[in-house]
Amino acid sequence: MLRRIGFCALALSFLSSPSVAGETKVSVQLIGIGAMTCAHWRSTAASRAEGTVWIFGYWSGLNYVAAASGQAQASSEEKMVIAEVVRVCASDPSQVLASAAWAAYLNLAEK
Repeated sequence: MLRRIGFCALALSFLSSPSVAGETKVSVQLIGIGAMTCAHWRSTAASRAEGTVWIFGYWSGLNYVAAASGQAQASSEEKMVIAEVVRVCASDPSQVLASAAWAAYLNLAEK
């Protein structure tokens, strides 16, 4: 039960972040390139590589929490993951990479 609550709290923190909803401002302590914008991630080969590694770690963490709490996991096919994050980023390059990865995770969890 506590794991489910934790996962829901994590989900709500991203869904209510300023980069997603704009209504409620919350502070999420992000580490690494996930705290940078999509535009920054896509700007150089080095930042694309760094961001891709960050996305895979973030995605794996989300799947770990989902599995531990008995929830469905999103697809983990690498090309599909990155393609979905790129697609979400294209809609708003100024959003934080973590928010785009979260939206992509939700999109692929629904499929």
